[in-house]
Amino acid sequence: MSKDLQFLEIEHKFIIEPDVDLGPLLDGLRLRGPEKSIQSDVLDTYFLVEYAPQVIYRHRIDSYLQQLTVKSLGSDTEVRLEVNLHLDPLKGNQIEGIQAFLAPQGVLWQGTLRKEVQAFYFADAEVVIYRALYDQREIRCLEIEARAAHSIEEAQQVLSSWEKSLGLDPSRRSHSSLLELLVLPSLSSSLQAKVQTMRI
Repeated sequence: MSKDLQFLEIEHKFIIEPDVDLGPLLDGLRLRGPEKSIQSDVLDTYFLVEYAPQVIYRHRIDSYLQQLTVKSLGSDTEVRLEVNLHLDPLKGNQIEGIQAFLAPQGVLWQGTLRKEVQAFYFADAEVVIYRALYDQREIRCLEIEARAAHSIEEAQQVLSSWEKSLGLDPSRRSHSSLLELLVLPSLSSSLQAKVQTMRI
């Protein structure tokens, strides 16, 4: 991304129905010759905090990386703030340090999602297919995130081009975050209301 977009995530998410065979899609992505592809089991622990409205924190750890991320909550996930701080993997899982770091901000809720991820990196986009599980609920998604764009408009054009090439219907794109799709239904009504007030 350009310097102006380095702290923005510009992506489109599509929900994959349970009966869809992913084989042809994965084979097609491999045939496109990605720069890199990875398969990983990921633990994402999310934190909602009282004194940082309209954002959510995420601690991510897998066999490739460990990060603390802050993301904006909004009515549409197409363009969001995303700032990633890379943590030293040699220090092991730093979740306890993250919990202590966020405690002064008033943690309202924390929960951990497990994700089975396959990611394909191309010059202009990252295409990720995953299955996410939380509290006996699960969802499968395909996400396309623009890379190396110099403006939001250029990034949106990249997303549109990939949608067309993959045969995706833009009108069926999900405008909700993974938190809202998978976690929100299991939260208390008071926390659900709190999340809604946090959305921009």
